[in-house]
Formats: sequence, structure tokens, C-alpha cells
Amino acid sequence: MTSRLITRRATLKRLGAGAVAASAFSLGMPSILRAQQGPIKLGFLSGMTGLETILGETQLNCFKLAISEINKGGGIAGRQVDFVVEDDQTTTRGAIEKARKLINDDQVDAIIGLIASLTHVAARSVTTPAKKLLMYTTYYEGGVCERYFFSTGQVPNQQIDPSVAWLTANTGKSTYIVGSDYVWPRKSADAIKASMEAKGGKVLGAEFLPFGTQDFGPVFDRLKAANPDFVWCMVAGSDVITFLKQYQSFGFKQQLFSNGLDELFSFFHPELTAGTLSNQAYFMGLENDKNAAFKKAYADMFGADKPIDAIGEAAYDAVNLYKLAVEKAGSTETEAVIDAFRQVEFDAPQGKVGFAANNVMRSNSLLARGNDKGQWDIVENFGQIDPEVTGCSL
Repeated sequence: MTSRLITRRATLKRLGAGAVAASAFSLGMPSILRAQQGPIKLGFLSGMTGLETILGETQLNCFKLAISEINKGGGIAGRQVDFVVEDDQTTTRGAIEKARKLINDDQVDAIIGLIASLTHVAARSVTTPAKKLLMYTTYYEGGVCERYFFSTGQVPNQQIDPSVAWLTANTGKSTYIVGSDYVWPRKSADAIKASMEAKGGKVLGAEFLPFGTQDFGPVFDRLKAANPDFVWCMVAGSDVITFLKQYQSFGFKQQLFSNGLDELFSFFHPELTAGTLSNQAYFMGLENDKNAAFKKAYADMFGADKPIDAIGEAAYDAVNLYKLAVEKAGSTETEAVIDAFRQVEFDAPQGKVGFAANNVMRSNSLLARGNDKGQWDIVENFGQIDPEVTGCSL
């Protein structure tokens, strides 16, 4: 009799414990996330030296600002966020080696950053087979359809197509492309050609030069002979300063357009960008409360003399979208976070953003003209545009 009573008590006790556990589970996944040990760890990988240094520094600053704000607000479901920074030196080898280090040695939960397309291609050769999350924060040529790759930068139908529609209606039907010799300019040139032809326009020529080009003279001679209605520039990194100086010295009268210029160049060289048109998802001149708070927080942390560009704002968005997805999933487990991404939105400085089914962010498309103060005046706000990646639904 006694043994039976003990058994019943033990059984009831076990059932009670199970009910408590079930009740705790029903309170929501974030409670499980809080119970996990240690901080959440993110990897930042980008060009901190070399051609893309000026872009990488601002991108890192915006990444740090997002993490600082999240940690001050209690972290991600109560867990603080740590991070590891690595420099890919804008090389494929650097991107591969540092991506491996971040995944294997540092054991980060996700990698955020990268600028040049050659580096996202290289990093993906590591992250995708490893089934690790890579968030790319730079506008690019598009076309990637991979479960473990997310983009918070514009793709061609968000950046190139609206610009071509405006340019062919307001500037002319012919263009000449000059770009750096790598993936982004070359594949973007294909998108420009298709978009121009769809509007009854034509690309008269396309030239791609190696990094570090000092003399654009021969290219400009051919450009002058072609006599396009406007010139399309996709010269990357610090090389664009050389391009702009020589473009002015040749005395071209054609409208210059670039889908790569922003405040990072104009703040320090307003005389080179005044009158130039550019399309980005973000310019500092956007007027809304979120952007005002973002600019103030950035100035307080890094100095009022430091400009912000679209790549930096997209890095800020990436960190915040990751936070929301982890909290929605109740886990930092990669598959769960990926599934949660399409269920969250972030009120970003550029507007409310979230991911489409192809893992690209719905982002703004803003056409702006540089002024003599180093700022950009918005000429046309095309609004938020759904990203297109042909045949892709993840």
C-alpha cells in the first residue's frame, strides 16, 4: 500500500512538472531564446582596406550603431550581441579566408556586410555549402537565388529600370557605359541594355577598366566620338574620384548618371558631383522622423562631419531585421531565422522594409541630383519597389 502511494505521488509530481514545462513553452519562443547561454555573435565582413575603404568604414559604423542601440535596449530577447570584424581587402581570396574564419573559428550566428560583388560571390562559396546565413548590404547586379543569401541592397529592377525610364523620358535615348572591370558593372550593363531597348533607347558602348586606372583619356576619346545623350558611370570605390576629375577636365556637356554615387563621395568632393544624377535606396536628405533620429544617433556616435550612404543604411537595416527574425523564431538556429525573415518588417530610415520571397529586401528607389553643398536633392521618389529575381521563389 505504501509503495503504491509513493508511486502515485511521484507520477503526479512528474505530471505537474510536465504541465509547468508546457505552460512555459506556451509563453512563447523568446523565453527559450533568453534561456540560451551567452551572447549572440555576428560577423562583419567587408573591405576595410584597399579600393572600398571609404565604403567599408561607413558600413561598419552603421552596423555598430545598430548593435549598440539593440544592446542598450536589452539585446535580442534579453541576450547581448557581440561581433567580430574581418577585412576581405576587396579580394576573392580575402573573402573566402575570412568567411571560413568567421564560421569555423569564431562560430558566428550570421555574417553581414560585403561591398564588391566579387566578394559576395567568393563568400557565398563558403557560407552556402555550410548552410550559414549571409546578409549582403550593397546594391548589386542581382540574379542570386540561394536560401542562405539575403540582400538588403537594391537589385536592377529597383535601381536601374526606374532610372532608365526617367532618363529616356527626360534626357535622351542613348547612353555610354564606363565601369570597373568586375561582376557588378558587367552584369549591370546587361540590365541597362535590356532596359534601354525596352524604352526605345540604345547603349552606344560599354567599357570596363581595371581597378587602379589612372588615365581615362583613351576611353573619353571614344566616348566623345560616340556622342551619347547621357553617360552611365559604374566606376567603383576611390577610382570614381579619378574618373570624375578627368570627366570634368574633358568638358563633357552630357548628363552624367551613376548608380554608385552618394554622400560618401559628394561630402568631400561637392565640386565633382554637383549636377550628377544618382539612384539609391537612401539619401541623407530623406525627410521622416526615423531618418532624423538615425542621423542624430550616427552623429553622436561617430561625429557630425561623417556622412552616411545607402550601403551603410542597408547594413543598419540588416542587423535590425536579423534581430526581429531571431525574436520571431525564438532561436538563432539558421533555418528558423530564415523562415522568420518574411514575417517581420523594420521601420527603417528609408521607410518600412522587409524581405520578398526571393530573399531581397523591398527597398526605396530614389533619383537625386548632387548640389554644390555636397548633398543630394531628390528629383523623383519612385517609392518602394518589389525586387525581381527571375524564376526565384524561396
